[in-house]
Amino acid sequence: MTTRFIVFFFTLILPTLAWTQSADFAALFNQGTQHYTAKEYEKSRDAFAKALELDPHNATTLTNLALAQFQLGKKPLAVGLFRKALTNDPDLTQARAGLKFALGQMEVKDIPHQIETYETVRKKLLEPVSQIAYLIMTALFLFAAGWIWIGFMGQRRRAIAEETALPGFPVIGSLLALGFLVSITLLGLKIYDQSIVRATVIEDKVSLQAAPGENQAALLEVFGGMEVIVQNENAEWSQVTFPGSITGWVKKSAILRTN
Repeated sequence: MTTRFIVFFFTLILPTLAWTQSADFAALFNQGTQHYTAKEYEKSRDAFAKALELDPHNATTLTNLALAQFQLGKKPLAVGLFRKALTNDPDLTQARAGLKFALGQMEVKDIPHQIETYETVRKKLLEPVSQIAYLIMTALFLFAAGWIWIGFMGQRRRAIAEETALPGFPVIGSLLALGFLVSITLLGLKIYDQSIVRATVIEDKVSLQAAPGENQAALLEVFGGMEVIVQNENAEWSQVTFPGSITGWVKKSAILRTN
């Protein structure tokens, strides 16, 4: 395991951190890095946690905190932090590699559930790509398709006026227009997906209850590292759904919201 984690050490020294942050943030980040490389994981965790208080959405710091928590034996919490990092920066390869490694070490148990089409599309097409990337791709398809079709219509109009042969059908323009429709659909789904509140179970095992409160009827057991959708909340409890399965209540302290 130690050998494999050498790969992840690079995320502690890569220049992905925005050094425009405050001096306090930079100092805490450096402390966390130094403690981690010295295998002082509790001190590293504390330093990265304090750095996150100054910049809660910093994906690199979330990734490093996840590594420290993993080394302290809190694997489900590490999984949740990796997912939170990827929510903020889907292109952060260190977080994606860390999530894959952590899940591989946990042997997350499966529970009976339906495989939903939307969740499949989300994992394969929405999760790995940022909203900005889809926005840029949509704009490029629109510009390219529009340019070709405007040119085609101009040529066609001139051909009719001059009674010459009509230009050929713009196949490339049609393909680009189709790409635009696909891209704008995925962009819409990405925006919709970001409105869904998701969380990760950070305890080893949690019972979904029929109602909030102590000693309620247990409906199903979910395990650390599983991702759930938050439907409702009150002071101490959250109503969550495991995708494709049932809905129940768990304590807020048992989950980590990742978006």
